[in-house]
Amino acid sequence: MARSLYLAYDGSISGDWVARYALRMAGEVPDRRLLLVHIQDGSMRAERLEAKLQHIASEGRALDVELSVQIRRLTQNVLTSLLEVIPAGDDVYCICGARATSRGKGFLAGTVSQRLLRARKFNTLALRVVDPGLLGRPGNVMFPLGGHPRGFQAAMPFLQLLAPSIHTLTLLRIMTVNTLLFRYLTIARARDFLHKGNLYLRQVMEEIVAATDSPSFRFDDHVVLSDDWPKEILIQAARLHARLVLLGASDRFLQSRFYYGNRLEQILRESPCDVGIYRKI
Repeated sequence: MARSLYLAYDGSISGDWVARYALRMAGEVPDRRLLLVHIQDGSMRAERLEAKLQHIASEGRALDVELSVQIRRLTQNVLTSLLEVIPAGDDVYCICGARATSRGKGFLAGTVSQRLLRARKFNTLALRVVDPGLLGRPGNVMFPLGGHPRGFQAAMPFLQLLAPSIHTLTLLRIMTVNTLLFRYLTIARARDFLHKGNLYLRQVMEEIVAATDSPSFRFDDHVVLSDDWPKEILIQAARLHARLVLLGASDRFLQSRFYYGNRLEQILRESPCDVGIYRKI
């Protein structure tokens, strides 16, 4: 099935950084084309937008990627306007930004990107770029895995799009334990948790190897016990020198409008590296 890659571009500097990821990922779709969609909401002068688009197109040509631009006028709101342009389907991928639009607001909560993830019309990846110097080539990509019975199924398409830019795939399984239980955890019980985590990661690695046909990157796998999932992700991202952390989105977190207490927001806010929130339909 041919995949189509769209970039929801807002014209911001953050959007420019996200575009570099999108261009490299577009090199992995059959037609090597990135379809950039910009909604005119009156926040950017036409001359400035044109200069930015020309620069993105130039970067695309250097990667042998064609940039196709669609500029649409705002209708009801930005989300509705985007959904009128980007078709629904499981072969469609939308890349968008995750950035704090004003002081005290979240990177995802209440944003257009959150609504795109929540809409489930197509596969969506919302990126917060912390290190623009990577130029969309993260190198060391960390996937914290929640132990879902379907394994790596939801994450696989995004890994395949990013694969050429990865030299180390770090798989992290955090075995979350209740705070009270964690304090009094026996050595035997801890070993049991770690054993189960290692078995799960081995299954995921086998799944990835089978789906990527002899991947060029190497694996680095880690299982840890913790009573604080977001804090542990931040610790491990720094300790393992991750350059991009990819997290699957769930309804539980995407329904929230609130900044404080949201675990995804905590990671987006405090991350030492780039963060991607993905959702497969």
